[in-house]
Amino acid sequence: MKTKTIILPNSYRDSVFLMKLSSQAKERGGADTVSAMMGTTRNKELFEASGLMTPEIRDANPNDLVIAVRAEDDKLEAAAQAVLDMLNEAPAKKQDDACGNAAPRTIDAAKTADADLNTAIISVAGDYARYEAARAVTDNMDVMLYSDNISIADELALKTMASRKGLLVMGPDCGTAIIAGTPLAFANRVRSGSVGVIGASGTGLQEVTCLLDRLGVGITQAYGTGGRDLKDDIGGITTLTALERLATDDKTTMIAILGKPPGDATRAKILDRCKNLGKKVFMHYMGASSYDAENKAGIGTADNLTDFSVMVAKAANPSAALDGKGDDHPLPAGLKPGFLHGIFGGGTLCQEAAEIAANSLTGEKFTNLKVKGFTHITGKDKVEGHLFLDLGEDEFTVGRPHPMMAPDLKMERLVDALCNPKVTVALIDLVIGYGTHPDQANLVVQAMEKADKQSGGASRSTLVVASVCGTEGDVPSRSSQVAILEKAGVVVLASNAIAANWAVKAANGS
Repeated sequence: MKTKTIILPNSYRDSVFLMKLSSQAKERGGADTVSAMMGTTRNKELFEASGLMTPEIRDANPNDLVIAVRAEDDKLEAAAQAVLDMLNEAPAKKQDDACGNAAPRTIDAAKTADADLNTAIISVAGDYARYEAARAVTDNMDVMLYSDNISIADELALKTMASRKGLLVMGPDCGTAIIAGTPLAFANRVRSGSVGVIGASGTGLQEVTCLLDRLGVGITQAYGTGGRDLKDDIGGITTLTALERLATDDKTTMIAILGKPPGDATRAKILDRCKNLGKKVFMHYMGASSYDAENKAGIGTADNLTDFSVMVAKAANPSAALDGKGDDHPLPAGLKPGFLHGIFGGGTLCQEAAEIAANSLTGEKFTNLKVKGFTHITGKDKVEGHLFLDLGEDEFTVGRPHPMMAPDLKMERLVDALCNPKVTVALIDLVIGYGTHPDQANLVVQAMEKADKQSGGASRSTLVVASVCGTEGDVPSRSSQVAILEKAGVVVLASNAIAANWAVKAANGS
């Protein structure tokens, strides 16, 4: 196996394009690995961590496009050429709008062309993102900061500057929002309604908004905050600004807040503001040990995202009920205890499933997340026991798209689980909607067929359990993906929490 480096000086491409290129070029050229990133300091660290660093990469400039191709000796040149061919084939971005006017190439130019623009989505390397975000705030725009690798100090400075102007900086590493009915990045087509949602986690925000939609309740806005907003280092600045927005919005009658447990000072600050908000508030902090203060203040709380969504929906419509199979769905007869392997693309969904399993799944448990009761591992570690993997963690996404966009590695792990005779249950999530792979259900079916051939039919004894986070407004629709899975024998439960509960019972054999 050899590595070839390609450096294209002063050739900026955004990270989403490069992730797709890496995945598609790997398939076309027969490479083992294709990693395409800008030559920033942080990206060089990622090349180093993945074993792809070369002297050429070390000397690259931040504005250089850096491509590393690893393949067998006889395939290396063809694999590298495939990357270059795909770069050349990629259509150039339109420089003109529909009226023939030159399209703006900077935030300042865009704002000059249309003074009413009020939101900027920023997806550039972290080295540049902080500058672009500051320019957008200066021009009185909210910011959805998809980029990561922003320091805590820069995040605090950006959010402080924005809050003084009543603006939002959603992020960094914010992958989900729905603003005025428009889904941004990884999000879903949900009905409009009366619930405002504020979430520090992307797939958590998707799970709640999709469950509310299925429960017949719509939203006004869904604001992402970025995972660090609730830390005391940041102080919940975006969360508090979003609260002020929703408090003064006549269409919003209820507010749902979700994330990991905040820092003590931030939690107290948010609670104090919610007491005097004048609207019904609900909170879910994943892994929180207690909600005594929130419950005393009359705030609704729940222990998982499903119960949380149902609670919010019933406050709007007491007859609201969730469709689909519940955790009382009967287990197959003669089920023997064995390992449970959870294979996830959504980090929050993996965390939730592991939290559910922590107290009720017997035997040793492993995860690449931080979950009480689990042994922490890396994705490369071989383990003998129950396993919950978040394949969206950085260790799996260096130079490759997020598994919600390109689930190939996720499917490989599913095949491994199904071919392991000690695994009784394979638990997976499918997060559909904008930005995701268009037909994940058929990929699962293909993985099951591959495992069947690889194991000589033995994989059929392993249960495949799934949840599908999405709505009927998505393309493909949730029901169409569920139908494909169920036809192949997958047990599809009504939500991630319900699927996790049922899978634990199945793994325990009762």
